[in-house]
Amino acid sequence: MRPFFLLFSAFFLLFSPVTYAGWDPVGVTAGVKVARKTVPDSALFAFRGEGVFDVPIGLLTTVLKDPDIAEEWVDLMTEHTVLRSMGENKNLIYESYGLPWPISDRDYVMTEKYGYDTEAKIFTIDFESVKEASKPPVQGLVRAMAYRTFWRLTMVDADTTKIEVEVSTDPKGALPAWLINMIQKDWPWKTVDGLVKRASKGDIQSDPAVAGW
Repeated sequence: MRPFFLLFSAFFLLFSPVTYAGWDPVGVTAGVKVARKTVPDSALFAFRGEGVFDVPIGLLTTVLKDPDIAEEWVDLMTEHTVLRSMGENKNLIYESYGLPWPISDRDYVMTEKYGYDTEAKIFTIDFESVKEASKPPVQGLVRAMAYRTFWRLTMVDADTTKIEVEVSTDPKGALPAWLINMIQKDWPWKTVDGLVKRASKGDIQSDPAVAGW
């Protein structure tokens, strides 16, 4: 992923740190607080991003669920395909990501599961890598693994939403941990920023499943 070095100390003076237990603040960009957490028995970090934005939750939910526009806003994504439905609010999906030369591109086969908490006014998507015989490894791509990876949207009011994303993945292949961590640390803020901008374009219809929240 395209390295982008942040001026950490300047951001710490301007913004309060992320306060989730066990998470260390990395910085704030485009209104997104980014933090990292040590993964047990691994040199890799999990990363998360969060921020509050003036976009209705229904528009954000629609964008997150639309496979036809995912490549427009998810950082580095080159393909997002729903392989098949696995029941109400659950799909088997395929995703690929383009990385800068000379790093090989990565892909994932995962389940995605939507969750609607009407009482708390929260929408979630949880992802988990799975083995799928109908989608074997692709030549030229390294099959990566997603572990604890999710989106959470929390309605603040009719026009405001708290956005959270967390990614814990192992890109596999012969990459040093320091390089993987450097690549992944920018993904949360870039992708949250992409989500907000895509939902704000004016061509998105609100998700009817959150009507009345």
